[in-house]
Amino acid sequence: MKRAKRLEPVDAIMSEKERACALHLATLQARLVEAEQRCQELKRYLDEYQNAFRQRARAGIGVAGMRDYQLFIARLGEAVEQQDGIVAQLRGDCDRARSQWRQAAARKNAVGKVIARARSEELQLEARRQQSELDERAQRQDGNR
Repeated sequence: MKRAKRLEPVDAIMSEKERACALHLATLQARLVEAEQRCQELKRYLDEYQNAFRQRARAGIGVAGMRDYQLFIARLGEAVEQQDGIVAQLRGDCDRARSQWRQAAARKNAVGKVIARARSEELQLEARRQQSELDERAQRQDGNR
């Protein structure tokens, strides 16, 4: 079996690994977009409630109402911080997945180049063999004359 043919399963494995890494990266990127959108929503809610609290405080609000607003705003603030942490974690995960995908693509390309080089060498060897046979036939024909 020729070398290029023996390397084809390795190429298939490298292609599958690259596809898997690309799919993993795409999944993480989608999760990151969702997390960023959720974070923006939470920040918008926090701003809205803080503005509403200020307006009510100016207009006069009871102690119980003030406490309820402050507790709710504090919970929203914690949710924003937690979501910011999730976004940061997902960004790191995306960076690592992107790096893994690039490495997998580089390995796949390297294997592809090795296979291409092996095929080229095999074609050159075949061409030399054929030329050698032609030369040998030509010599025999000249010798028979």
